Amino acid sequence: MTLQERREPEASITGKELENAARIARGTDVEARRSLATRENLPPELLFFLAEDKDDGVRRQVAGNRQTPRRADQFLARDHDEGVRAAVADKMAQAAHNIATERRTAQRTLGIEVLETLARDTAAKVRSRLSEAIGDLDNAPEDVIRQVIEVLARDTAIEVARPVLERSTLLSDDFLVSLIEAPNVDDTRTIISKRAHVSERVSDAIVGSADEGAITSLLSNTSAQIREETLDKLLEAAPGKAAWHAPLVRRPKLAARQVDRLGEFVAAALVEELANRTDIDAASSKRLREMMSLRIDSEDLTSTDPSTRERNRVVELYNSSRLGPKVIEDALRQGRRAFVMAALSVRSGLDEPAVHAMVNSASARAVTALAWKSELSMDLAEKIQRQLSYIPDTKVIRPGVKGEYPISVDDLQMQIRMFAEKGGAA
Repeated sequence: MTLQERREPEASITGKELENAARIARGTDVEARRSLATRENLPPELLFFLAEDKDDGVRRQVAGNRQTPRRADQFLARDHDEGVRAAVADKMAQAAHNIATERRTAQRTLGIEVLETLARDTAAKVRSRLSEAIGDLDNAPEDVIRQVIEVLARDTAIEVARPVLERSTLLSDDFLVSLIEAPNVDDTRTIISKRAHVSERVSDAIVGSADEGAITSLLSNTSAQIREETLDKLLEAAPGKAAWHAPLVRRPKLAARQVDRLGEFVAAALVEELANRTDIDAASSKRLREMMSLRIDSEDLTSTDPSTRERNRVVELYNSSRLGPKVIEDALRQGRRAFVMAALSVRSGLDEPAVHAMVNSASARAVTALAWKSELSMDLAEKIQRQLSYIPDTKVIRPGVKGEYPISVDDLQMQIRMFAEKGGAA
């Protein structure tokens, strides 16, 4: 329903019907007053009267009524009841879609004042309701952008800021860069990095912030525009940052030199994925396969196998009760794949062929079961899926609401049995 339709309702009731409505409004029947407050053909005076009703439920119905006068909305936006204010927020967010074409200046001004009041409400629930509803607004006066949308985007409660940070196309690059460069509030940079069509300028600011989590999300965002020079800079820092490897391999429009650079340090599975990309020229694909062959030959000729050294270190730590989750998480972050594989084997009691099969299965459930069997937290299980198995973000299994494993024990055990039997472990 447009704003014009909102201000042109069916004719207000008159005569006996009006007298009966007034009697109900003054009466003691709460349910009757609540029902009356939902009617859109009441005269403004009666809606004003009901906006001051002592019952919170009545005022909530008035707050949600599309024909409630804007002056009453202004009054209700300061109501002591959070639910009343939330109802005004829901309604006013819809009105904001048409506020730019509001014919009456006074109405338009009042509407902006109400929206600004709600954007600064003391209750995060009210602010988040407004942010969620206004996040998809694609056109608004400068006043609404500056006094409402930008205020919500700066909110220190991330549940309030998130909807507009993620979705609002009305936030300028200047504004986004100012947020990125400001002291970080929770996941602000990471949320911005996931926006659709992040510009090169915003990408540069995220990279310049050195926020590794935000940079990982930016690299995973295939719609984000990243300058070649910026990507080159990230590639130089990437060898020791395993979380960046898979997103870098999957970046669109990689230059030949960038493909070659990736081939020098990412895991063999990712080199193969890179070589199989349809947008990589034949010469680059051939070089990648040669790199893989050389890497295999080199490992075969090396007398002191690095993976053996890592496994010996794992056993030493395990025997001295020092192979804790933090040690594994640190090794994962450092890209020490052989160490993490050996640690998962030792902690889970599964032999290494079974562990390798689970890690390389591309199955988020199998990898999650392996982490569970190794007595690791679900948070760490999520990191293992991403950084060791390179599970795509859309398929990653995430922790439950309380950080728990979101898979039944029976299902986890079934995954373990299936791979243990294949790998030959008990």
